[in-house]
Amino acid sequence: MANPAAPSPTPAAPAAEPPAGMVRVPAGPFKFGPRGDEVSLGEFWIDLTPVTNKQYAAFVAATGRRNPNHWGPDGYDEKEADHPVVCVTFADAEAYAKWAGKALPTPAQVEKAARGTDGRKYPWGDSVGLRTGNTREAGVGRTTPVEAYPRGRSPLGCFDLAGNVLHWTRGPYDKEKGTLTLKGCSFRHYLGPVAWTYEAPPDQRQDCVGFRCVWSPPPG
Repeated sequence: MANPAAPSPTPAAPAAEPPAGMVRVPAGPFKFGPRGDEVSLGEFWIDLTPVTNKQYAAFVAATGRRNPNHWGPDGYDEKEADHPVVCVTFADAEAYAKWAGKALPTPAQVEKAARGTDGRKYPWGDSVGLRTGNTREAGVGRTTPVEAYPRGRSPLGCFDLAGNVLHWTRGPYDKEKGTLTLKGCSFRHYLGPVAWTYEAPPDQRQDCVGFRCVWSPPPG
């Protein structure tokens, strides 16, 4: 088991420059949602991969936040250091993002990073591909390392935007259902278009839900 201690006395301030491991998503319009509505977003940067167990463990060590409930007393299984962290609530994910000087993405930001500006159905194009992601069709039945499916990368090079884990996003919150929007796909779900959304209560911990972060340039 491993839970590397890399203590930081205080949460990181919002980064003045994009942190390492992120890719730029240029400002401009793209086709959003099942109807392909044109939506315009400002420039932002997004993590190339979901946050991993190893990255999350550094946050736990620095802040004292509780471990995900499937980790052992000494932390995550060393063989899963590069797997996406799962069994985290929305509040856990948001706290990590703030600690790292980033933020959680909106559904539109995740979708633009996944489908680019040409309105493609999946991150890699419009056709179902071979070994493009860890979805239910792959038969793995659990998470895999975040860079295990390079054929499934998005136009900007992001991994796991249609497989491995669903992603927490910043809204919208459905007051009637008490749920937040999840984007992407997971090992428990059959492959679906990146325009699809899922829902979950923000305090729910699921073994197929993780997250990645975004960063936006300071104004001015």
